[in-house]
Amino acid sequence: NREDTNPSKNRAKILQCLYTSRYKSHRDRVPKPAEGTCTWVTEHQKYQDWSKKEASGLLWLSADPACGKSVTASFLVTHLESQRNATVCYFFFKDDNTEQKSAIFALCAILHQLFVQRKPLSKYAEEAFEAKGEKFAEEVDTLWDILAKAVAEGGCGDVICVVDALDECEEETLAPLIRRITCLPGSQTSNVPLKFLVTSRPYHRIEIELSSMGTTIRLKGENEIKSIITDVTRVIDEGIRNLELVWGNHGGLEYLRELLRSSADRTFLWVSLILELLRNSVDGSRAELIDIVSTAPASLDELYTKILSKSTDHDKARRVLNIVVAAARPLTLIEMNNALTVRRDYESMRVLQGDLYPRPETTVKNWCGLFVRVIDSKIYLVHQTAREFLIKGSLPGRGNWQYTLSPKDSNFIIADICISYLSREEFSGSPLAMDARGRISKEAVNDYLEKYSFLDYAVRHWADHFRDSQDNGMELFEFTRLICGAGSKHCLTWFQVYWFNIRRYHIFPKDFTHLMMASLLGQGTVVGRLLEEGGDLNARSRLYGTALNIAAVEGDEGITKRLLQKSVKAYFYGKGYNILHTKASMIPASCLLYAVVLLTRVLGHSKYVNCIRNIGQPSWLTAD
Repeated sequence: NREDTNPSKNRAKILQCLYTSRYKSHRDRVPKPAEGTCTWVTEHQKYQDWSKKEASGLLWLSADPACGKSVTASFLVTHLESQRNATVCYFFFKDDNTEQKSAIFALCAILHQLFVQRKPLSKYAEEAFEAKGEKFAEEVDTLWDILAKAVAEGGCGDVICVVDALDECEEETLAPLIRRITCLPGSQTSNVPLKFLVTSRPYHRIEIELSSMGTTIRLKGENEIKSIITDVTRVIDEGIRNLELVWGNHGGLEYLRELLRSSADRTFLWVSLILELLRNSVDGSRAELIDIVSTAPASLDELYTKILSKSTDHDKARRVLNIVVAAARPLTLIEMNNALTVRRDYESMRVLQGDLYPRPETTVKNWCGLFVRVIDSKIYLVHQTAREFLIKGSLPGRGNWQYTLSPKDSNFIIADICISYLSREEFSGSPLAMDARGRISKEAVNDYLEKYSFLDYAVRHWADHFRDSQDNGMELFEFTRLICGAGSKHCLTWFQVYWFNIRRYHIFPKDFTHLMMASLLGQGTVVGRLLEEGGDLNARSRLYGTALNIAAVEGDEGITKRLLQKSVKAYFYGKGYNILHTKASMIPASCLLYAVVLLTRVLGHSKYVNCIRNIGQPSWLTAD
């Protein structure tokens, strides 16, 4: 009964569920625009047409790489907030951060901003929250329906959503998001005062999807050469003025202004990198500054190669770049310091702490130069094009850096770092405190994470990096026994922190085996190895059943199939069943549906159709 709910209580919980990303700090990563730049967009007729529409509408601003799309998007957020009587929400996609890769996070961020600015609208999420709990914030369709209904019925006026870099959104959630956005101007939703402004590279696949309804207004930044050149010139002018202040030479660097204007390749990134090289010059002499500009490579790829070739230690620079490229989120300087220092042969954290670099930011910059940036004590690549420059593709690279990093190898490096960190003797001590119901103490977890600065990252992401290192990861298999083996004190401690972060509302299991752990974490190669070794494959956790129960609940079809093929049992109400060879009459009626779920995980199994067709009939599980 909706009238019986407590709106204020639900509102707080709803906002907490929707705050899945630090969207403000993600926008703060974007450089501020130079004075006078980006205004060509708001003066363009296509923008005016979109802006003046009274109903819903979609504006797509496309542009080539490194031409200032994100800076423009951030500028437009500020412009719309100051010029329009509307609620403005935003999200900036980046594929170097888990929080910025998914359309689910984007919609959560937009709804969070909307509900913070228009408090009464949170009631439109109450029905989904009551029905699904915190899971409502994990579905694109559910989140979109809440957004559309809140704007259509909430009387909040115009709502404008600025979404940057659609091309950096993961494929799985991008398609449903675009499908929903492109349907906005349709006949059924034309009266919803919801507008979207999106940016992306002019990729063909995005063009097909965004143009599918024929109502998208597209502003092709790649064709606005004159406007881009004008803005690049403004960036150069502002950069030269700042350099004159640095060198105390007011009006004395005019020669550099003209040299940069004649050399610039219409990309803001190229200009900004050259300006940073000038700012970092040794003595600021005329000869040195002219040499920096006149010898600068004409293309970004060549400039990247030149920057990295000046590294003081190529091997360590490559290690840093492997870590940055594969990291699930940007690492802090403290985390990177630990990652660069830890080794398999370190026994204790005390030894590791003694070997940390005293000035990690300076050290990383000496190794990688302008190829990386430190923003709010977090390490990033200078641009998405830098990532593309490093990662191997189908084409051969030029020089010692281009296309030299393999995602498989990069993930192996971080997996090795994380496992080595979790293997330290400090993590074999006493387990964390739990309450009477078996739930882990929040205070104990926070104290632990504060004490060990790389623990949060290692706990959350080591298993993903291990999996994504593919066959390489099996080199670390024996080391995983130490942190995952049954009865391991190392396992109990880190797993408590993991459980608190991922499943804090469920009772912590103290009796997981390595096979159960691998099934939970989606480590198919480890499951295969453990099945080959034998042992007690039907070991049962008191609360969560066997490895088969766990894999099925996780929805991992590959691992579930492996376990079933090895006749691993499933437990229902304390009794084990080989469900491929057990008659339905022998399984309690209340467990039949669960058994169907388990069996249908085996894709292509001959009984799949019969399970669906004859559910509940005594013969459906009879062995052939």
